[in-house]
Amino acid sequence: MDIFHGGKDDGLGGAANLPLVVDQLVAIAPDVFFSVETYGSADVIRDGLTRRAGKGTYSATRITSGSRDNLWIFTRYPVTKVHPKPSGGVVGDFHFGGVRVELPSGRQVNLFNTWLGYTTPWIGDMVDANAVAVRAGQPVPYAPARVRDAESGAQVPQVTDIVRRQLPAMLAGNTDPVVLAGDLNTLPAADWTARYAGCADHFGLRYTLRATKVVTDAGFTDTYRAANPDVCAAAGRTWSPLPAYDYMITPDRIDFVFARGPGVSVMGSHTVDTRLPQHQPGPFYSDHAAVVTSLRIGTRAGVSDYRPGASG
Repeated sequence: MDIFHGGKDDGLGGAANLPLVVDQLVAIAPDVFFSVETYGSADVIRDGLTRRAGKGTYSATRITSGSRDNLWIFTRYPVTKVHPKPSGGVVGDFHFGGVRVELPSGRQVNLFNTWLGYTTPWIGDMVDANAVAVRAGQPVPYAPARVRDAESGAQVPQVTDIVRRQLPAMLAGNTDPVVLAGDLNTLPAADWTARYAGCADHFGLRYTLRATKVVTDAGFTDTYRAANPDVCAAAGRTWSPLPAYDYMITPDRIDFVFARGPGVSVMGSHTVDTRLPQHQPGPFYSDHAAVVTSLRIGTRAGVSDYRPGASG
């Protein structure tokens, strides 16, 4: 979950918002929580989950070094390995990193948290501007090729480095299941092909996007789409639940939970973008919705349920 300036953004109430973020996390009670924009709130999150989620003690592994502690992974499972930091490519630990954990069954799972950059104009704004133009009967301001190329400045080179260089180096031949989650700052390539141009909120538009395809081409399943195969009926918008973005008429799903590996199956996935009943009324706690995915990871003796949660 991208908790937006450590869950303490001034526009959402500042420090008073962080306890509400923790309440939401406790209500979800994830086995694993991939946190983006953690920024000084890790201790509060770990303590809240440990004391109130009802799943025992959570650990908190800091992925991003330096003064800006962007990425953290919180989990109730024992951490058996912290993967080495990215090296030799275009991304650093502000963008990517992970751990290996052991499930109660004894099965090991590799967990990776991710944040990709973006360029201006941002791809989601370009897609939305085109949709607004089509609805008004006007020419689109951004040619499909320009929308495609918008990923070339950050998302495509970064995710390519992650999937093809950093991930194999970190796994070092390990074949246990992998969960890769986070904020990719781009739209799902498969959702915006010609096949789905007829969706009411796609306005006949289609784009040849590439960043998420790099991930799925590497054998990963987009767990939200696997659990919700109807693109038109279940867009899964994660950007943005805040009222300031109500003007957007296209669904921007930019936060993901991907999974791959033997014995891994998707049991369900949904987004969370509204406040808890006891916190009503008011805006959501972040500028991103959360993505909650339930996985089943098979073992020789049976199965082990696993419920990560992430948003970007």
